[in-house]
Amino acid sequence: MAFGRVANGAPGRFARANAFPSGFMRRFLFVLLALAASGTATHAQMRVQLAEKVVTLDGFGIAKGKPGAPVWIVELADFGCGYCAKFAAETMPALDSIYTTPGKVYWRFVPFVLGMFPNAKEAAIGSLCAADQGKFWPMHDRLYANRKAWMASKSPVTLIARYAAESGVNSASYGRCVQGRAVAETLERNNALARSLYVRGTPTFVINGEIVPGALPRDVFVKGLDAVFKSATGGR
Repeated sequence: MAFGRVANGAPGRFARANAFPSGFMRRFLFVLLALAASGTATHAQMRVQLAEKVVTLDGFGIAKGKPGAPVWIVELADFGCGYCAKFAAETMPALDSIYTTPGKVYWRFVPFVLGMFPNAKEAAIGSLCAADQGKFWPMHDRLYANRKAWMASKSPVTLIARYAAESGVNSASYGRCVQGRAVAETLERNNALARSLYVRGTPTFVINGEIVPGALPRDVFVKGLDAVFKSATGGR
């Protein structure tokens, strides 16, 4: 089972994402529809109100989409996660086409290490160093497409560096980044954010301030986001 917490900080249990039980999908839609009814926050207020604290998300992750879009989403994910890879391959392209590319959604991806998958730290560091050169999203796709290979590798740093080169990075600059202190600090900051949000499974999404755990089917995600977007724009 995957575990998560709802936005008020109360613990909740969610079924495995690949099973897509009807109860879980109903809960997902309930959260998004409730969010749509309550209105949305601006990007100057990218934060989550938990029972005991407010967690600010500004400055985290790698962005795509229009910063002024009416809906913002922060995705927290581990590159070793099979459900995250499935979401990236099967759902994210449709969401990009419908929402992020047309400027309806501002998306930020926060790579962190859940602690369950071998060589996941090396993969996260590699993605962040690729991001330094503007090559995060090609690297993101390669890491997910090849996750079984780098998780099983005895030389993950070398293999992941090869994916980075294939993604178009300057290898010398990338190598310095991987060995540097700054990228390790960024990753620890991302890990601390996940802990502060009580993330127990991946992927986990924060949609206009509401925590929504689980890689739901494309049609379910689209239905929920449609409701949020229409609320944010007055039905336009």
